[in-house]
Amino acid sequence: MKKLLFILPLLLVACTEQGFVQKLSAPSETIYNDKCAEIQEYRIFQVIDNGSLAMACDSEYSDICIGLTVFVPKIKGEIYYDDMVIKPKDNQCIIYDDVYRYTTNSGNNKTVPKLKFADKHIPNPAYTEWVKSQPAN
Repeated sequence: MKKLLFILPLLLVACTEQGFVQKLSAPSETIYNDKCAEIQEYRIFQVIDNGSLAMACDSEYSDICIGLTVFVPKIKGEIYYDDMVIKPKDNQCIIYDDVYRYTTNSGNNKTVPKLKFADKHIPNPAYTEWVKSQPAN
């Protein structure tokens, strides 16, 4: 037992000098993008010239899409159609980027969130600061 108590501090000093402890205490390079919307699936119900209008789908029952109405801007090269389901790729999420205003056929003015695909993980500012604080090798 005494040998262990003598060797343990020596190992700790050796690891610290090699930078192992510093690497273990480094913050993550990326963090989850807190702008990602909770709802990540939408079904188009009307295609218009510059995009489409869609309804949010329940995450548990993806065939039920009667929630929030949103605007999906047209992306060059993409084809939109009624009942198309919009989902982000694995490394992306949907964020509400802005608002879209339109007038319904009955003359009502509507304002809905505009969707945008964004990275699910973004650079961690704490990691950037940590790197700057590290001694040069």
